[in-house]
Amino acid sequence: VGIRRGGTLIAMTGERFKPDGFTEISAVCTHPDWRGQGYGVALMRVILGRIRSRGETAFLHVYPDNPATALYRALRFSVRREMIFTIVER
Repeated sequence: VGIRRGGTLIAMTGERFKPDGFTEISAVCTHPDWRGQGYGVALMRVILGRIRSRGETAFLHVYPDNPATALYRALRFSVRREMIFTIVER
């Protein structure tokens, strides 16, 4: 789901991983020039409505220092588990 202004994509989100009864919300993004105008909330509500209408539970992954964490908490998401990611590069 996306929002365009003048033909340019300024905000988007989507669904990704779908284990039985659950759907991951993914790629919640708003262009920096358009942040703070409620686009993230609007898109999250659309996606959440679709997921709930199918009787599924929404979940997402986020780094703790991501500013969007406040948005997710306002939408009643909570931390269920902390994960450790290891990046190995050559």
